[in-house]
Amino acid sequence: MLARLEVVLVDACALPGEWPSRIAAGIYAGVDFVIANQALMRVEMFDKVDEMALHEEVIARLVGLIRLRAPVDKRLSGSTDEALVAGIVGIVGDYARIGRLDRLAELRPELVLLTLMPYLGFADAQRWANVTASQGGGTS
Repeated sequence: MLARLEVVLVDACALPGEWPSRIAAGIYAGVDFVIANQALMRVEMFDKVDEMALHEEVIARLVGLIRLRAPVDKRLSGSTDEALVAGIVGIVGDYARIGRLDRLAELRPELVLLTLMPYLGFADAQRWANVTASQGGGTS
């Protein structure tokens, strides 16, 4: 399941557009994948003997994807890709675990804002979150 999620994210991030648009598309695609595969993901994630190792693997893979797109030179001091991705994985995982898929879908623009803010600052990240939301998650 993790490999399928990674393919979905890579494909979404490879769409044409500026890098913030690509990351936003990846977030929307990832959340949509979790929503569509909640039951399967729950079985795979919770049947693992070592949940911590699985969590670390998910974080490492997703950090690798964000590092391919986001410019490190624009990152604000004190932020790390690992903390950023871990926060997003935690939010998405919590909403999926409690079955609030409707609310998870609504959170996609906020997740875009959260992800882009360390790189762009609040105003530009908010602009990209709004543009992405108005396009339904597509790239510009």
